Amino acid sequence: MQSLPLRDRAWLRPIPGRTGPAGARLFCFPYAGAGATVFRDWGPGLPDGVEALAVQLPGREDRFRERPVADLDELLDTLVPGLSPFLDRPFAVFGHSMGAIICWELCRRLRDERGIEPFRIFVSGCRALQFHASRTPGDAGLSDTELVDELVALNGTPQQLLDNPEFLSLVLPAFRADLSLFAGYVHRPSAPLTCPVTVFGGSEDPRVAVDHLKGWADLTTGPCDVQVFPGGHFFLTDQRAEVLQNMSRALAERGVR
Repeated sequence: MQSLPLRDRAWLRPIPGRTGPAGARLFCFPYAGAGATVFRDWGPGLPDGVEALAVQLPGREDRFRERPVADLDELLDTLVPGLSPFLDRPFAVFGHSMGAIICWELCRRLRDERGIEPFRIFVSGCRALQFHASRTPGDAGLSDTELVDELVALNGTPQQLLDNPEFLSLVLPAFRADLSLFAGYVHRPSAPLTCPVTVFGGSEDPRVAVDHLKGWADLTTGPCDVQVFPGGHFFLTDQRAEVLQNMSRALAERGVR
């Protein structure tokens, strides 16, 4: 796969994997506090014909010097033009937890402003947007200890990293901003999208019930397939191979192989 042009590297990181001509692109959005590297091992599990690209948000990993963005509309104002050069091919999107909110609202904005939609959306570990309980975004005022407690509760960060002060100094500012973005999100009802949607969830996720997953069907006129895997909120860590198999099958329905 060719390297991204320098001007486009801010937002996207190629996911290493299969090579060959790509007829479609898959944009992957990470969960709160995470960066593009969470998708680094996904490439071999995806089909040929897909250029997989991880979205790197400000304030994390190699963008750690940038200010994390705590407001979704502000984020989309810069994300949409940042991805525009890569919307010249059919594309799909994947997002887990907070990443699901970002990618869905991105798709709604692309539909409203540019008249385009992805050929499929994958949302994972996230309530349907109409079930999102908006709160005062007070997460910005949490202490570092309380933020670490939140990371522990999510059970998605290895303990050895949580015990590493240098790691926490890099991760907590972005995580704080992401929690504020998530807490302050308000779902604004609009016309449904028209593309097919695949919804993934964990059977033991304490925050996202199966009924919350089924609600995504109300946000599109296309088919909506709900798939529940063993595990909690970060089921996709242990069930990665199965998740990617299901994604590959869904992508193949579009003729991507």
